Amino acid sequence: MSIWTSKHRLLAMMLTGLALGQPLIAFGETLPKTVVLRGQEITVQGPAGYCPDPATLRQADGAASLLLGRCTDQAEAPPALIFVTFGRGGSAAAMAAGGAEMAAFFASEAGRKSLSRRGRAADVTVTSARSVGDLFLFRVADRGEGVYWRGMTALGGRTVSIKVSGPELDEAASRKLVEDTVKALRRANR
Repeated sequence: MSIWTSKHRLLAMMLTGLALGQPLIAFGETLPKTVVLRGQEITVQGPAGYCPDPATLRQADGAASLLLGRCTDQAEAPPALIFVTFGRGGSAAAMAAGGAEMAAFFASEAGRKSLSRRGRAADVTVTSARSVGDLFLFRVADRGEGVYWRGMTALGGRTVSIKVSGPELDEAASRKLVEDTVKALRRANR
């Protein structure tokens, strides 16, 4: 199966689960509380009510990505998907420039293109950007994906990108879920 087909299958699965307010796995099952990324000594744990789905884990060339969803179909957490990407070892150096330079990059054509689901800079607008401690938060409007919060931070020398979306999440709840995910990842990797 091609990567393109796999991505579309994964997206269809995510959208179905999100629309139904269900976790990413079969009804009645429970996601594990944590997933350890092999060979990278990183433990992925979500905020209260959200768990990593090991079936969505993708690792290649030292980088990894994973989806988190509600831990069970009985979870009290609002339906949402949390997409976490871990850069290669040493990638956190890119964040050393600070929030102002990161905001400038993501406002540039190259930065907007990197955020675009369709790979088109014209589709993306960064509507808000700010640093909160060592977390860089920005709100993105993407014609192909809607409006969502994304956060970037460093963990174990790696850049970590967290994107949150959900049909019942308002702007404040979405942003809080990004911040809570960062806190959960930090706790799990002390």
